[in-house]
Order: sequence, then structure tokens, then C-alpha cells
Amino acid sequence: MKKLTRYLYFIIYILSTVLTIGAFIFANLTAIAPTNNGGGNGNIGLFPFFFLFPFIIVFIAMSISYMHEFMYSNLQKGTIRMTVAGSLLGIILIVSTTLIRAIQLKSLLAEVNLIYHEETKIPLLSIYSNAVFFNFFTFTLLILLCLFISGMMAYKDKQKSSLSE
Repeated sequence: MKKLTRYLYFIIYILSTVLTIGAFIFANLTAIAPTNNGGGNGNIGLFPFFFLFPFIIVFIAMSISYMHEFMYSNLQKGTIRMTVAGSLLGIILIVSTTLIRAIQLKSLLAEVNLIYHEETKIPLLSIYSNAVFFNFFTFTLLILLCLFISGMMAYKDKQKSSLSE
């Protein structure tokens, strides 16, 4: 029974992974180039995130759980510390480059698109910015965030178990 449950969890994890990747790809593909044309009827690229949100949450939770289990049972405290530091560095790098690209897109939209009068009134999340926020790097950011959280949990558990011995 335990083997069947583990197999079922693995199938759910794979399904959630595929759906999360699909949502990121769909949002990235629905981005449009900044032009003189007016707005549209919303951001269709965000629909998968609304409908598939439970699967995305399951993907995040199970990724944290599996990574924590792996790190706690297979890695030493020093290796976990290096993994946490590396993932934090990756998170900072991806967030900063994504924000720089978003700010550059805002200034480009203020110049090119007639419906925006001031740069401060341009929303960061629009149909024009899907390619900035939903791409391979932001998916990697999600994985690095899961790795950071699970690494912190594994390090805390390793420290707690070494103190109790």
C-alpha cells in the first residue's frame, strides 16, 4: 500500500509539473509586442494560472517536500548551506534582471503605445509583459525558491538532530 501511495504521489507531482510548465509556456507565448495599437480585452495568458492554481500549489509543496527529504537524508550541513546560498544568489540575480527588463519595457511602452500617457501609470503585469514575467528564468526562480525553502528546512532539521545527539 505504501508503494502505491508513493507511486500516486509521484504521478500527481509529474502531472502538476507538466501543467505548471504548460502555464508558463502559454503565458509566454501570448505576449504581444509593444505597438501603437490600443489595449485588448484582458490578459489571456493569465487564464492558466487561475484555473491551474491548485496544481501549481501542489507542484510547489511537493517540490519543497521532495527536495527537503533528499537534502536531509543525503547531504551534509555544509553542502546544504552552500545550496541555500547558491539558490539565494540565483533568486536575487533572476529577480533583479526581471525587474530591469520590466522597467525597460515600461519605458518602451510609454514611448511607443499611445494609450499610456505617463510611465508611472503603466502596469507591470500586462499582456505586453508576459514574456518578461513568464519565461524559463522565472520558472527557474520558482524552482530556486523551492530549493531555498527546503534547504533552510533541512538545515534546521539537521542542526536540531545534531543537538539532540
